[in-house]
Amino acid sequence: MKLFPIYATGIKAYCSDIIVDPEEPETAYFVSVCGYQATVKGIIANFLERQDLHINLDGTLHYMTRSDHGYKMIVKKMPSGLIHGVLFPRLALPKNKEDEQNRFFIFTEHKKDIPDLFYLHLDERTELPMHPSWANWLWQVFEEKQDWLFELNSLLGSFHGYLFKFNPKQLQDIISTAIRQKIPQVVKCMKGGNEHGKLDST
Repeated sequence: MKLFPIYATGIKAYCSDIIVDPEEPETAYFVSVCGYQATVKGIIANFLERQDLHINLDGTLHYMTRSDHGYKMIVKKMPSGLIHGVLFPRLALPKNKEDEQNRFFIFTEHKKDIPDLFYLHLDERTELPMHPSWANWLWQVFEEKQDWLFELNSLLGSFHGYLFKFNPKQLQDIISTAIRQKIPQVVKCMKGGNEHGKLDST
């Protein structure tokens, strides 16, 4: 794990992961910092309050601010006595209480987890009856729809991030049409198949 110093109003901690919006690179969705308790909490407070936050990555200075989403903060004490803090939008949490139920994020260090996380969030955010074997087909639907799937930019670290936005009525129409047209990826589960769709995320 490579760590870079991260600064805010005279406070310094160390950053291991940053994921930002690809179109607004100063908007950070996922930030992981570690250091002494006071400095980590200071960095987190500055980020949440939209104060100056910057990091130098291989000679390029990056300024960061939070998005308009509500954030979840997780802080853990490590065996060394240092503190590790992670910030990410609450919309990445299962069963969250945010109002924007047609949006969600996924963050993971392992690409193999992406299909399961995608289907889990989508299934929670719609009343449509769906089947886990549709995961790969649904991913393709989101890729083909304009502004439904955004791969986020990992500035630092090994985590991957995605933002999803969708229209529930349009999604219902797409699924209904696929069933009427007997699209194989959709109707195979109705014939006794129960295999989970696999997303090629390599």
